Amino acid sequence: RTNWPGVRINEVLANNRSAVLHEGTFPDAIELYNETDQPVDLSGLRLTDNPARPSKFTFPTGTVLLPKSYLVVWANDPDGTSGLHTGFALDQDGEGVYLFDRASRGGALLDQVTFGLQLPDLSVGRLGEAGRFVLTQPTFGGPNQAQPLGDPRQLRINEWLARPQQLAPRDFLELYNPAALPV
Repeated sequence: RTNWPGVRINEVLANNRSAVLHEGTFPDAIELYNETDQPVDLSGLRLTDNPARPSKFTFPTGTVLLPKSYLVVWANDPDGTSGLHTGFALDQDGEGVYLFDRASRGGALLDQVTFGLQLPDLSVGRLGEAGRFVLTQPTFGGPNQAQPLGDPRQLRINEWLARPQQLAPRDFLELYNPAALPV
């Protein structure tokens, strides 16, 4: 749950190759959701992918999230397309998204999600009463939908390297998923 009642990070897409088209582009995306029955003024709230730099993106004055509504923020540099653009992209290899309060109110961390390696064109979104993040199908602007998953018992060790040479600087273990669904 969030520290600030009602508004939360709801969905994050950090490897958008073709899932969410925005005016001819495929930017990363962050979705906020207002679960209250009242509009919420987001003016001065901040989003970042680096908690040590909470002001990477600040919502402009007059940004309001209506009751029971979603707001998509594009995680890219402003590119001439409509909407809010953070000025930073998300790392598909894993990182976090953090929502901070206005600096004038003390700048407290309101909500966050951290994630690992992201699959192409799948998002992470909150599901259930606890609001736990799980792998989801991108549904920006609507309720989150869980991504069906394959059986982890079907994973196989495909290759390993226990003594690195010139081709690979470290030991590694490669898993193979024979299923059509992610595991």
